[in-house]
Formats: sequence, structure tokens, C-alpha cells
Amino acid sequence: MRSRRAIVVVAACAMLAAALVGCASAPADPDWRGRKIDEAIARYGSPTQVSASETGTLYVWRMKHERQGMGGFPGASREISTTIRMMTVNADGVITSNTLTDQ
Repeated sequence: MRSRRAIVVVAACAMLAAALVGCASAPADPDWRGRKIDEAIARYGSPTQVSASETGTLYVWRMKHERQGMGGFPGASREISTTIRMMTVNADGVITSNTLTDQ
């Protein structure tokens, strides 16, 4: 009975460790303020939307991601998330603000 319980505990710890490694390996998003919009376009591709705003031009990227649920284990449900990246750019092409949200 104890060996079965130990196996369950070890398996649960392994699943938790795998999930934490997946989270820790994600690269940090750079701060784009003060950089040229051309650099962001080179990195992320053409924006999904470009529109005028009160503070400049707003560039928006919407990127959908599909991944296995529960740390990518076989048989787990699929999760779809959307990352929305927005940057405001002044008349000189310099990024004045940027935000990143996941939905």
C-alpha cells in the first residue's frame, strides 16, 4: 500500500516539475519603448491592425497559440490562447508604449 502511495506522490511531483519547467523556459518579452517600429515588425511580422490614435499610431498583433493542456501530456485537452501585443508609435516611428496580454 505504501509503495503505491509513493508512486502516486512521485508521479504528481514529476508532473508539477514538468509544468514549472515549461513556464520557466518562456523568454521574457523585451521593453520596446524607445525603439523603432521597424524592429518590432521584423521580429513579429506584419501587424494584424494599424490605426490612428490620439497619441500616435497603434500597431496590434493578435497571435493564436494551441498547445496540449496539463503540461503537454498525451491525452490532455488542447488549449487555445491568444496573445495580443499593442504598441503606440509617434510620428518619428519610435515606440512610446507597449502592452502584452494573454487571453
